[in-house]
Amino acid sequence: MSFGGDFYSLSDDQLKSILDAGLDGEAFLGNQLKERPSECFSRGTRVWYELTKLLATENACGTEITDAIPEGGGYSYSPDVRITAEALRHLTTDDLRSRYAMLETELSFEEINSVVDELVQFYSRVANSGNAVIFNIR
Repeated sequence: MSFGGDFYSLSDDQLKSILDAGLDGEAFLGNQLKERPSECFSRGTRVWYELTKLLATENACGTEITDAIPEGGGYSYSPDVRITAEALRHLTTDDLRSRYAMLETELSFEEINSVVDELVQFYSRVANSGNAVIFNIR
């Protein structure tokens, strides 16, 4: 059973290397190597499942799925990150509230919405840096 999920910013080359098994994804994401992700967004750890449901349309948890990292997750190369960042930027509170109404969760809308706001900022930074994203379910 998974207990969380985090988002990582990394270069397209690093992502390709993880997917090709040239770079140990678990060690890389765990900061156990000299080479490390450029940023980690862990504020969504507690609401990772809700994020996968609420932001599926925008592909915020990855455009592709992989098991190259422990317990799997999603990833997006930099061109898709830019598309996702733009889509998230246009997501309104009303859109989120409507999606939230269809979720079965004990978490409040305000709690989830504050995480979404921070995730939008994370995606904006990653897109501006030209990086890829891994969403690691753990």
